[in-house]
Amino acid sequence: KAVVSTQSTGDSSPPDTFTLVSDSDPSPLTSDNRSKPSTTCFLCAGILQDNTLISLLSICKTLLSEYEKPKAVQITLSNLDLLSIRSYLAGVGSIRWRIRTIFKWVMAEKLSELLGVPSFHHNQDPVKTLLTVNFEIKLDNDEFMWVCRPPLNWDVFNFSQGKFKNAQLSHALSRAKHEDILPYMKLPGKSIQYLVTVETSPTFVGGRYTKHARDISQTPWNQQTGVLISGNVEDILCDPLKKAFGADEARMHSAGREDIDVRMLGNGRPFYIQLTNVRRFPTQDVLDTVQDNINLVSGKKVRCHRLTVVSRSETELVKKGQEEKEKEYRCIIKAEKEVTEEMISKLNCVRDLELKQKTPLRVLHRRTPLVRTKKIVRVTARLLSKEEVEICCKNDRNLITSLSRRLIVAEVVSEAGTYIKEFVHGDFNRTVPNVGTILGNRCDMLQLDVANLSMVWPPDRQPTENNNNTSAAEC
Repeated sequence: KAVVSTQSTGDSSPPDTFTLVSDSDPSPLTSDNRSKPSTTCFLCAGILQDNTLISLLSICKTLLSEYEKPKAVQITLSNLDLLSIRSYLAGVGSIRWRIRTIFKWVMAEKLSELLGVPSFHHNQDPVKTLLTVNFEIKLDNDEFMWVCRPPLNWDVFNFSQGKFKNAQLSHALSRAKHEDILPYMKLPGKSIQYLVTVETSPTFVGGRYTKHARDISQTPWNQQTGVLISGNVEDILCDPLKKAFGADEARMHSAGREDIDVRMLGNGRPFYIQLTNVRRFPTQDVLDTVQDNINLVSGKKVRCHRLTVVSRSETELVKKGQEEKEKEYRCIIKAEKEVTEEMISKLNCVRDLELKQKTPLRVLHRRTPLVRTKKIVRVTARLLSKEEVEICCKNDRNLITSLSRRLIVAEVVSEAGTYIKEFVHGDFNRTVPNVGTILGNRCDMLQLDVANLSMVWPPDRQPTENNNNTSAAEC
């Protein structure tokens, strides 16, 4: 969000935040100006005065012009810690909460009338189309920095963040003697600023995506090198939604992730995208159009389906699914020696096999070194046919002869969080048992696909037919 002053900024784009400068008297209390009146209330910093309310309402009208009409409006008032000192110095106790309550009720009524929508107190709308207008009082911290200096030396200011610590300040004021701090009292130091910020509640769009290429990352960052990657799944899905609804930011969250060289097939991986501060609220017709455009532009690599608005509480299903649901994989395995039918039978007998997996070497630099207990639910394996081997080897006769009866296609159903690549090649026996120890034949992974994720998502639509019919040759 941009912080824009009411003075000219040279920026023609509509701002999200305005700063209104009051006409507070900047002079300290001295014998020369003790009788000089101030037009700004010392206790409320002018936030409850008619002229301030009129100016703030005018600013709100300008800011709200770029937003679609919401279902409700909410008022917040922040940064009232310095008012605690002012009210204490005036001998009336802490009235910051009363100021907050009065202002919220007054401004909520005015904005509700302006927008023609109800004001918000207890949200009952599961899909939030709520607009929040925040008002912040910016007082000059220097006015009250004497509380941190001798002889008081209160530890109530966070110098790194440039603001007072609310809890510590309230505690110190409750123990302070009025006569001890009265000599340091001054009138407001410099001008008071009122910052107005307009923001809509986060909007969540859920769906599923499939990834059909082995050269595209799920996220913008390479987990190995930390290098920014262009043309990733997150950008492909987020950018069109961000543009369509005028959001400040879009972030994707998914039920797990696949490596850059792994395809995501079948019914797709569940995900949701959090849109921050949308100007236009999503409708299903617009979401369908965005979905069609994504599939038209990026369909050869990434496709999405069943885009729909979901609530914040429903997004917890994606997080749970990442940890709890079973996942199905299809992989092409290359054995070191010729594979016999007896070996295939052993692999097909795997049922509810418990694994002990140390953190894989390939992710050890960013994962905690642990021994995880995971379960392989079942394995269905067979040797590739002669025709499939020819396709995989692109009719290279020497390669076909070398790999004959050494290529296995296996469908593996496992517990969520299982490292399938390590289950196949063993990771130098850091995963036991593994396919190599089961067959008595060292194995390596050639290709891996996620074939299916057994999770109903999004929750408010009927699941589509599972398109889990990719052949071993296509893999």
